[in-house]
Amino acid sequence: MEGICILNFNNTYANQDFYKSKKYEIVDLSDLKSVSMYCDEKSLNIIRKRLSNYYNTKIKFIDSGNYHYVSYLMLEKISEPFVLVLFDHHTDMQPSFFQELMSCGCWVKKTLDENKYIEKVIIIGAKESLIKNIDKKYENKIITFSDKFIKGSYDWEEFSNKHINSPIYISIDKDIINIKEAKTDWDQGDLTLKELKKIYIGICKKHKIIGIDICGDSSYDNKTFISNHNDEINNKSNKEILKIIEEEFEYELEANM
Repeated sequence: MEGICILNFNNTYANQDFYKSKKYEIVDLSDLKSVSMYCDEKSLNIIRKRLSNYYNTKIKFIDSGNYHYVSYLMLEKISEPFVLVLFDHHTDMQPSFFQELMSCGCWVKKTLDENKYIEKVIIIGAKESLIKNIDKKYENKIITFSDKFIKGSYDWEEFSNKHINSPIYISIDKDIINIKEAKTDWDQGDLTLKELKKIYIGICKKHKIIGIDICGDSSYDNKTFISNHNDEINNKSNKEILKIIEEEFEYELEANM
């Protein structure tokens, strides 16, 4: 498996060790101000510049869900047709409240509006109410599976073979996971890590993965006296997610031998 890139906005991973037995590099972004949830173009360009040497690193942990808009920067570097597979309890398809600002709630919409290589977005685990609010003009570009749907039985490999014909970029927000196995700053779904693995493997099997990012840990902006407990839970879930990714990479390597 290739190395891991850790984005440090808030020292969110400081008390975790899930990455420390791997080859990893930390990109320090902790000096940036006013970049939580919203980000202006000037700050976005600073983040672009600091990430410039790390875009080819296949796995990136990008801090809390407040910085999920960083995925937009990863996607703009892709130069071939691709499909975005988004595991998220939210659609991130909201119009931006301020046109000049990027946000964690609008980055998928901006990607669809601006990225010429994206073929479709598959959103897995969002709330039904948010799915219903997606603008109808995107219906040919988006396939959605609600948080309730994914708790049932479904042949994800068959779906993937039928609907995905290009390389995949995967973005995982841990707010899709239940509160016993992940602690985030947002309202969460109730998917288990075991269920996430089943969907992930089914979707990814036989497809080229060109990048993966993971976000959704509890940010130090909101930490309380239970922060150590949150760190322990999130460290465990990050280890499990990394294990899921590693297993799929091994399958991909064997398939291409």
